[in-house]
Formats: sequence, C-alpha cells, structure tokens
Amino acid sequence: MIKQQDEHLQKFIRLVTTAAANVALYHPEHRLVLRLNKRALNELRLLSNIYGDITLKVVDERLIFANEPIAENLAIERFLGAMTKNGISHLQIEPDVGAEELLNLINIFSKAPDRQIEIKGSENIHFGQVEIRYKDQSTAQLSGLNLAGIADCEADQFMEIYQTIRKKKKLEMSGINNIVNGFVDVFNTQSDAFLALAPLRSMDEYTYTHSTNICMLNLAQAKVLGIEGQLLNDIGIAAMLHDVGKMFISPDILGKPAKLNEEEWQIMQQHPRMGAEYLLNSPGVPRLAVVTAYEHHMRYDNTGYPQQKRPWQPHICSYMTAISDTYDAMRTHRTYEKSLDTDQIISIMLDLAGSVLHPQLTYSFLQILSDVDKSAETDNSNDAPITQEQPTSNTDHPDAIQSPTDKM
Repeated sequence: MIKQQDEHLQKFIRLVTTAAANVALYHPEHRLVLRLNKRALNELRLLSNIYGDITLKVVDERLIFANEPIAENLAIERFLGAMTKNGISHLQIEPDVGAEELLNLINIFSKAPDRQIEIKGSENIHFGQVEIRYKDQSTAQLSGLNLAGIADCEADQFMEIYQTIRKKKKLEMSGINNIVNGFVDVFNTQSDAFLALAPLRSMDEYTYTHSTNICMLNLAQAKVLGIEGQLLNDIGIAAMLHDVGKMFISPDILGKPAKLNEEEWQIMQQHPRMGAEYLLNSPGVPRLAVVTAYEHHMRYDNTGYPQQKRPWQPHICSYMTAISDTYDAMRTHRTYEKSLDTDQIISIMLDLAGSVLHPQLTYSFLQILSDVDKSAETDNSNDAPITQEQPTSNTDHPDAIQSPTDKM
C-alpha cells in the first residue's frame, strides 16, 4: 500500500474532489474553486518533485499509483468514481501542468449526467482507456499479463516511447518488441484470441492507443492469412509505428476539433514521409515498419499520399494497415463527427474495396468482424463478461477526416 505519510497525493486528490464538488454547486470560475485549484496545483508540484510524471490508473476498481493500490477513503472513492464515470482508466499529469489545465480536469470530474462537458486532455494532462472483452478469466491474459499489465504497457511504456519519438531522440525498440510479442503470444496460443480482445480505446491521446488498435487488427488479419514467425512480429511492430510521423505534426493540427483547412491538410499529409525518415534512421527498426509508415495512406488505386510519379505497389502490410486504420477511424467518436456502428462501417468498407482498400484483404477483414460479432452474441447468451464500448470525445485527428473516403 502507499504509505500514509505520502500526504501530497492524498491532499491533491482531496482538493481536486472538493473543487469538483464546488464546481457542481457553483461554477468553474468561482473563487472557492480557484482557491482549491491553486492549492491542488501546489500539492501536485510537490508530488512531481518526487515522482516526476504523476500517473493514476484504475485497475480492478482500485486506484493505483506507483504500481500500488492507494489506501481507500472518501476522497479516493470520489476520485475513483469520477475517473470511472468518465471512462478514464489512466490519467497522466506531467510536471509542467498549469492552473488552467488542472481546472479543466476538475471541471471534467464535476460532470453531472445532464451536463455536456467535453472530455479533452491538454499538453500536460493525458487520458487513456483500455477495454478488454473476454469469455473467461484465462483469455483475459496476455502472455501472463492481466488487465493491470496491459494497462501498464499501453499507458506507461508506449506513452514513454512516443514522447521519445516526439523529442526526436533515439528509439529504443525493446519496449515496442515487448508489447508486440505479448500480443503475438496470445494469437499463437489461442485460436480465438481476437474474440478475447476488443480494440483498445482512448479518451484523449488518440495516437497512442490508435497504434495499439492497428497492431491488434493487423495481427488478426495476418493470422487469418497464415503468417507466422518473424514476419508476424514485424507486421505488429510496423502497425505500432505506422503513425510516428504524427509526432512531428503540430498538436494544434492533430487535436483540432473541426475539419482541417487546405493548408493544415497539406501539412498533415507529410506525416508518412516524416515517419519513414525517422524510422529509417532508427537502429533495430524492421524495414517493414519504414515501408508501412510511408505507404499506409497510398490507397489501392494509388490515389492517396504521398503521391508517386511512377506506379507503386505497396507492401501487403501497408494494405492491411490501411484497412485497420479505416475501421478504427470510423469507430472513433469526434466532437464534430459521431462514430459509426458496425453495419455502417461494413457498408462503407465494401464500397471502398477495390478503390481505396485492397479488395480481397477487405473481404477477409470483414469476415473476421462477422466472426467476432457471432462469438460476442454467443458469449452474451452465456452471460460472458464483455465490456461495452464507451464513446470517446475529441481524440486526435487520424487524418483530418472529412468523409469516409477522406479518412485514408
């Protein structure tokens, strides 16, 4: 357990929950709320001096800090309840967080059912969620990892990796390999592994969990095609790194809660090239990851980007990534565009097959979806514990989505 003398964390949580309660009674700019926010920020800074980034997670209905459950009290229960109510399983606060950012978090935590408050992170506050659906306890494990382990990989390890990329530092492949190897182990040991794992979802930092979504979806496609061994691992790694170029795009463009204008769209289209260049100069990165980062928006009919002067034949991994990317993008809720249900997605993907998407691979992917839906119906009839998808809000743009065919 976290030691009781760790008072800064306890005070921070108590001040945040008290401020949230007062927001519900008054308004975010009330002087009492601002005073509590200031005190909470002070406790947070003292805590950051000790731990650096402050990461709080929800695991098995417990609030976790520094890989240990926090001793429960009324404030902890309210804080945990606020995270759960808003679908947040992971909260990371960086040391440079400002008063306005913390006030936004307090405002989110104050949300009542009849209030429409946008769940949006900021430069120094990040939200995340991992959802898993499973038929029994054994299939909820990834190579010995339970839900807490999966959350650690997605929320801590992978986020740290992407922060490294954003700063253009040397990419350490061990973290990526560990995550992908865990996923591959599941597919190798369980024939119905895809039925056990639902796509990972994100509340704010879309790029982090979107990449993990694509990894799982690509591995599912590859296994159906009979791909095994090192190529399967490389496909998973390529999927995890396919969007690294977005780390070099302005956050204002990535997080814009509206359609991109022409200038912004031209900038966004540079991310495949920038990602490939970064990976090409990163030792230990499979060449397939470089190729996929560059090609995943080219489209089956070569009308995508980057534009080529000669006919270009993308790698099969790039085609699979485009399919997974399309599916995950259409399932993601944005402030200006609702997510689509499975029937709508299937209809659109069938229309895109043969032009935007590789036709045979698309049909194979849709068959996987059909099998998953049938299994989910069977599981529900047997009272299997399946988590329900919760809509996310204001995620980073996958690609300035303006219409189904503009999503690739």
